[in-house]
Amino acid sequence: MENHNRKYINEWFINVNIDKVPFAFYVIRNSLLRSISELKPLLHGNVVDLACGVMPYKEYLMNPFIDQYIGIDLEPTQYHNRIKPDLYWDGKNIPQEDSSCDFIIATEFLEHYFDTDHILKEIKRVLKDGGIFFFTVPNLWPIHEAPYDYHRFTPFSLTEHFKSVHFKKWELKPLGGYHLSLALMISLWNDNNLSYKRRKMIRPLLKVIIKKLIKKDKIRMFENDCYYSGIYGFVHK
Repeated sequence: MENHNRKYINEWFINVNIDKVPFAFYVIRNSLLRSISELKPLLHGNVVDLACGVMPYKEYLMNPFIDQYIGIDLEPTQYHNRIKPDLYWDGKNIPQEDSSCDFIIATEFLEHYFDTDHILKEIKRVLKDGGIFFFTVPNLWPIHEAPYDYHRFTPFSLTEHFKSVHFKKWELKPLGGYHLSLALMISLWNDNNLSYKRRKMIRPLLKVIIKKLIKKDKIRMFENDCYYSGIYGFVHK
């Protein structure tokens, strides 16, 4: 039953249908999937999905070169009524040996961890030399999981954290630019602010607008006057 649930949730996250989910979910999941798709061909060895929730990307990411895919999360959480992580942790110490993992994945997680340097040191501890930490963080997103929503990072603040923890190198990219950010803002306004009746009435029009905005989105690297919906990156030990 758990495998069936995991497959269903995985397909729901990967094959997002704009007609079946809130607009904001559609916009953000598509941008996250593009970033995850860059990670997919790199994965091998021991992979840890930290703060994994229902591990929505596991089946999508699996390949013959992955020896272990380990989901780690707090106990208990609202996400685990159908799918449980492989391991639980205390929110401070990752339950893995030093230099034991090839990849650590943490999507939409760092904003919820107040002491950024501490968790980065833990991640570095369990990564092998040459291992990669893949992450995503939001920039344009409402307060969520209150009161455990602490940060909206800039690429420059993240760079200072990676320097502080002495990672070797990192590559940071925007999840989306102005057009995608506008599509996301319109979606959040519609999903969280309007009555059901009004949402239903304008949904056909907004659907067209949102899909066109996503299609027209252009990514600008981090410089003055750019805007980004979120950040993803590859950080090397």
